[in-house]
Amino acid sequence: MEIDNKKVEELARNFLQQHHDVKNIKVVGIKNGIWFVEGETRSSSGERVRKLKIDGETGEIISVE
Repeated sequence: MEIDNKKVEELARNFLQQHHDVKNIKVVGIKNGIWFVEGETRSSSGERVRKLKIDGETGEIISVE
């Protein structure tokens, strides 16, 4: 099952909302089956941009920076 841009945004938002207030999600693109996403978040320690890599077939979060 191939995951589209909208589903990737939804996965990233749902993942980040577990621990942060999500301000914005930006799908940067896809390379070699891996989606690259940036999420602007807020927490008690301030605002920051989290970078996620999501598997394009399974929807699994591969990494978060």
